[in-house]
Amino acid sequence: MSRTYRRRRHRYEYRWVLRDWDAPAPLRSPVLLDRHSPEGRRAIARFHSDAELTMRSGAPRWYRKFYDHRLRTVNDREFHRWLHDNEYGPVFDVRHRHRASWSWW
Repeated sequence: MSRTYRRRRHRYEYRWVLRDWDAPAPLRSPVLLDRHSPEGRRAIARFHSDAELTMRSGAPRWYRKFYDHRLRTVNDREFHRWLHDNEYGPVFDVRHRHRASWSWW
């Protein structure tokens, strides 16, 4: 399914996208860009591109690999501990698909 079809009726709140934080140092208050200006259109295009990092995006691949490796190691230790001691009740940490992304933010 294409992105266009999925986002067909989706409405975006551009209030955070159109904020410009490049104000002079003493002020440091955001300036709201006009969505029809070239800077505003550029900010909206960057928001919709894959280059923009948002809270809805996933964690980087290097972090997911590191996170999954750490989780596998913990589960392997629990399994081997159970193999050596049958009285021990292993507690496995089940991997969830988005768990690395949740810990990234």
